[in-house]
Amino acid sequence: MKILWLVNIVMPELAEHLGRNPSVFGGWLTGAMNAVLESGHDLIICTTERRADVLHETIGSVGYYLVPNGTVDSMEAHFRVILREEQPDIVHIYGTEFAHSWALAKCADVERTVVTIQGALKYYERAVYAGLSESLCRDTFLHKFLRKIHKGGKSIELQRLSFAKRMQYEALVINHLKYVNGGSDWGNAVAKSINPNVVTFDCKLILRDSFYNGEHWSLASCEPHSIYILYSYPIKGFHKFLEALPMILHEYPDTKVNVIANKLQTRNYSGLKKRILNAAPDYDWIIQKQIEELGVGHCLRFMGQQTELQVKELLLRSNVFISPAAIENQSTALGEAMLLGVPAVASCVGAMLEMINHGEDGLLYPFNEPYLLAAAVCKIFESDELAKRFSEKGHNHAAHTYNRDINARNLLNMYETIYSHK
Repeated sequence: MKILWLVNIVMPELAEHLGRNPSVFGGWLTGAMNAVLESGHDLIICTTERRADVLHETIGSVGYYLVPNGTVDSMEAHFRVILREEQPDIVHIYGTEFAHSWALAKCADVERTVVTIQGALKYYERAVYAGLSESLCRDTFLHKFLRKIHKGGKSIELQRLSFAKRMQYEALVINHLKYVNGGSDWGNAVAKSINPNVVTFDCKLILRDSFYNGEHWSLASCEPHSIYILYSYPIKGFHKFLEALPMILHEYPDTKVNVIANKLQTRNYSGLKKRILNAAPDYDWIIQKQIEELGVGHCLRFMGQQTELQVKELLLRSNVFISPAAIENQSTALGEAMLLGVPAVASCVGAMLEMINHGEDGLLYPFNEPYLLAAAVCKIFESDELAKRFSEKGHNHAAHTYNRDINARNLLNMYETIYSHK
């Protein structure tokens, strides 16, 4: 069987072949790729990017295409040529919410095409402000003016508008196709809410290799009272965590927070510049002011993007992993933490209910109640026995959810089912 993927990153093998640094995102695609190849199937992987012409490379047994990222019509024309040349038996689109996803969905055989939900823009768009006041988030005239003169002005509303635009592609793709892989009960419910007639699959991810092998978390080797958390855009809820942090520090003044992913872009302005930023803040400025007002900067360690092995090392050194998101489907970050055995706390949203059994292998709390987040973290800090129990049971839960053999088999069974139903 020949399978054609459309993914949103340049795969590591192709990046290295082209002399680029591999992306730190989408590592779970490598596990799925290996499962397809080990089963003896042929694999073609397409990605779109800003370029003039289609690039076609073969590395090992995998064919790669880089397609110019243009209009839906232009991308559709390129995909038609690729489909005609490759004649795939199955087309698998990763991500419902992109223009390129709709471009391929339009010209692929509906009976042999499946799309995997990565986000869920219908609901992400509603949650984009994540509890921040609309006055802080909305796009003002000053935001627009600053952007026009290239002086910043990145309002949070821009993210909402981006989601709203991509939400249209999500609706088009899911309503057009017959098969959707939701990746969770929540993801499948999202798909059904858009198209009640869609046939759903629940294929879990295969995580990055290093998280299955080697050292596991232990209380003795972690840094006591240390926290691992992501920082990116408001939906990930870092500002809600900051509301909880003073309460944690009151009980555990030596708390340290390892902040991964985006690097906080701090600015030290006064006078007119500061007044302008206060009137037209972006998320970094909101967070910078919140840190200053709460007096918690001394315990925050912003580390930026990390490699796979750096992430693993930081997780192993952390006492607790926190996911304070406003909405979430499959959280690979939470999955990797639990697979290593790091005690975990997460907001009770989206698919988090499927990833943590509250009180058994981790703790859940309502997103809008940061004092309960603080209480959950303190509960783990204060009880070595609880931390050890969450570590062991959390690992067992994640080892089942992300079992490589089972998930590889489910992925291949999905392809076989779709192929046999034509």
